[in-house]
Amino acid sequence: MIDVSHLTSLMEHRGVARKSELVGVSDTEVRSLEHYFGLSFPSSYRQFLRSFGRSAGFLSPWMAIYFDDLKEIRDQFDCLVAADGLHFNLPAKTLLIANWESVFDFIVCDGQENPPVYRIDLYKVDHSQFRVYAQSFGEYLENLITTTDTNALPSDFFEEHEALDLLNDTIHY
Repeated sequence: MIDVSHLTSLMEHRGVARKSELVGVSDTEVRSLEHYFGLSFPSSYRQFLRSFGRSAGFLSPWMAIYFDDLKEIRDQFDCLVAADGLHFNLPAKTLLIANWESVFDFIVCDGQENPPVYRIDLYKVDHSQFRVYAQSFGEYLENLITTTDTNALPSDFFEEHEALDLLNDTIHY
């Protein structure tokens, strides 16, 4: 299991999220998604979804990790594999839980309460290999919280004058 209280405090302390920004999903929604994927999610992952599976402030702003992203993450993976003619099969009972560009993180729903998290980059030379990224989902989640850069928001992509130009490039009535 994951310590939601500890993770919530850590998010607040690091400026990642306030308690009011933590939005979970219902047990009914979790069961519906389990049914969609034909899997029984690990208890630690279910707990994440129920506690902050819909929103957690600035937690991982560049990576799709939330409940509402899961179907799209799977579609993105399948699309990249098919488009590039890759011959890669995920382990049985895999749930893709995160995506950023060609990088995907996943867990195997094989009955473990707090399973390891694996990472694969489809554009690496040996794309058929995945590696253990975290020894447990709880460790993975804590790492996301401690490495989130709360100063790197989307506006950081623009130079100051570019952002101002975009703001001035609006219709004025």
